[in-house]
Amino acid sequence: MNIPALWRRTGHQPIRALSRIQNDFERLFEEIADTDVGMTTASNAPACELAEDNANYVMWFDLPGVRKEDVKIELDGNQLTVSAERQEQRKADGRRSRFSEITYGVYQRTFTLPTTVDEKRVDAKFDNGVLTLTMPKVASAKVKQIAIH
Repeated sequence: MNIPALWRRTGHQPIRALSRIQNDFERLFEEIADTDVGMTTASNAPACELAEDNANYVMWFDLPGVRKEDVKIELDGNQLTVSAERQEQRKADGRRSRFSEITYGVYQRTFTLPTTVDEKRVDAKFDNGVLTLTMPKVASAKVKQIAIH
């Protein structure tokens, strides 16, 4: 009887090989957990929302754990850049992190605004970790209702 090569015993045991790979991964993750690096997310861009009405564009940025004095807003022509820095607290008190999904460091987002923004009247407020930018539209850009005769 001729047994196909796929079913012949070759001495190779794939289950044992997979078990060794699994053990190697477990050791690797244990080593990572013992370092200061741990597991962190990679994104340093704050979540943002943009809305508009007839008079304004409004943007909200989620900046949890960021202090007002660590937020910087720049408007260069129609380029709006919002940057902030979130300081690590755990190193200051001597604790070592084992796991973290909190992103520390510098956050930055840059947007090209419509040319209809009145840059002289942009207003910024920061409350409970949320930055709110209100950007009035120039008068000529506001939606006009046209009556039908």
